[in-house]
Amino acid sequence: MENNTNERNLILDEIIQSRRSVRIFKDDKPLKKDIEDIIEAGMLAPYAAAAVGDNKDFRRFYVFEKGTDSIKTLALLMENKAAEGVKHFEGLISEKPYMKSKFQPFLNRLKMIGDKGIPGVSTAPYFIIIAELRGIPPAEQESLAHVLENMWLKTTALNLGFQLISLTSQMAEDEQLMKLLELPYGKYALNGCAIGYPETIPNPTPRPSTQKATKWMK
Repeated sequence: MENNTNERNLILDEIIQSRRSVRIFKDDKPLKKDIEDIIEAGMLAPYAAAAVGDNKDFRRFYVFEKGTDSIKTLALLMENKAAEGVKHFEGLISEKPYMKSKFQPFLNRLKMIGDKGIPGVSTAPYFIIIAELRGIPPAEQESLAHVLENMWLKTTALNLGFQLISLTSQMAEDEQLMKLLELPYGKYALNGCAIGYPETIPNPTPRPSTQKATKWMK
């Protein structure tokens, strides 16, 4: 039993340490079974039981495939949302020039989306939107974070690439998208991820020292 525990622990450590954010994908499509397994891992993530009560329909997944009409529609809606963000941040900078250094990185990122499209949405073989029911107390974003982490680790275990597309969270306020997903407006929070075979494996991101960042309280 101890050997089995050690083996599982080592495998989990390897998966966690291998997790990367992939931004360039191959055209090859992963197996549908792999995508289904990744979604299953997301479904098994914790959820806010107190917030959703007896509602069993608290979590949904929407799979978009590259080249389909639905992904083209989604990409256009997200590009429009990015354009709204550009206007918003440009207005903030105009009103408060002293805040330019704070807002400029977001503005640059949104402008890049306008020029090159949404990374991952139309460049990866699959893009998945996760919808989480809103409740009281509001814990849907925490639940979505658990879902995405489970999916990310499962993707890594399958030697596939994963990219979190954070702009998806803002799309919950887009009535056209909610209509496309056949979800009631205002009832669900969203987030999304791109999945496919990685073109390249990014290098690990430097992290602070765990020992220095940890304090054992007495």
